[in-house]
Amino acid sequence: DTLKKTGQMAEIGDMPEGVSGDELRDWLLYDPVPENITVKRYDSGGREIKSPFFAELAGRLNLDGVKEYNHIRFGVVVDEADVRALPTEEAVLERPGKAGFDTLQYSSVFPAERVALLHTSVDGGWGFFQTPTVRGWIRLDKVAFGSRIDVAASPADPFLTVTGSLIKVYGDRGLKTSVGTVDMGTVLYLSGENRAESAGPWAVRFPQKGPQGEIVWIEAYISKRGRVHPGYLPYTGRNVIGQAFKMIGEEYGWGGNGGRRDCSEFIKDVFLPFGIKLPRNSRQQGGVGNVIAQLDGAYSKSVLTAALKKAAPGITLVTLKSHVMLHIGSMSGKPYVIHQASGYWDGKRFKALNRVVVSSLDLGKR
Repeated sequence: DTLKKTGQMAEIGDMPEGVSGDELRDWLLYDPVPENITVKRYDSGGREIKSPFFAELAGRLNLDGVKEYNHIRFGVVVDEADVRALPTEEAVLERPGKAGFDTLQYSSVFPAERVALLHTSVDGGWGFFQTPTVRGWIRLDKVAFGSRIDVAASPADPFLTVTGSLIKVYGDRGLKTSVGTVDMGTVLYLSGENRAESAGPWAVRFPQKGPQGEIVWIEAYISKRGRVHPGYLPYTGRNVIGQAFKMIGEEYGWGGNGGRRDCSEFIKDVFLPFGIKLPRNSRQQGGVGNVIAQLDGAYSKSVLTAALKKAAPGITLVTLKSHVMLHIGSMSGKPYVIHQASGYWDGKRFKALNRVVVSSLDLGKR
């Protein structure tokens, strides 16, 4: 149901062998290149971006390379990567000095994420991918490729779910040499013989890129010290809140910039260890559950407060126009939330937080 509602999500293993040209063009132009600039945009140095930059970027999309029917290639992410609206690492900012808010930044992906390649840029350096939560451009050197069988794993295969915010995966049983970092909710399939009662590390299958760009699965190792769980975590409000608090104080990152989280990526990752896949966008996240209260012309803040007093802490989201928070309970009749917050308006000026924080709904004046 969530997949149908958002239009951007997909189960990679269930995708067809190809996509029509009309559908692919629509996806490529979902976030169009602003060739005819009607508002000013700026680069990371604060300089205004001129039309030639966007014209050159439009050419990179390789729209002439879209066929009537386009075969899909399946892959696995082997290195942390950004998911971009357009095939460039150049920042495009709404205002000078807002380098942390790159309008082309969609999300980020970590090793072991399954993806599907739909199209490539003219220079062959970028691929337009379907990830589980969003479509966008990823550098091709960050992905290894194989057949659907090579990439996928059987649903019956035993696996671990990462419950820590970020954890390292090692190439040796002594846990000395790191081969990658994975984030909360990552599923890693067990390799060889593993025993929960053993003092040794977990052995898992981990992706590497072969000399021809093919997927190579190596045996890698993870500590058993509490930041992974065999299978999915039991879905309870207490467990969800526990996952959220593992990220308290972590630095804000718009669109997953630098491997950090913004508000919606925070919420998405909180629920992943339970096998619950939410959209990447905060507005879409607000539309996938049962709406128990709504603040518009017919409602007031008192209605929202009353609804939250009856709502289940840990499994109730509170969404604003471009923000999402997790309800964690009430104290002295006042509801509290945990959220990844860039800041708030105090009535006179903007006060930056740029952290995962706990607050009441009284924070700020708007």
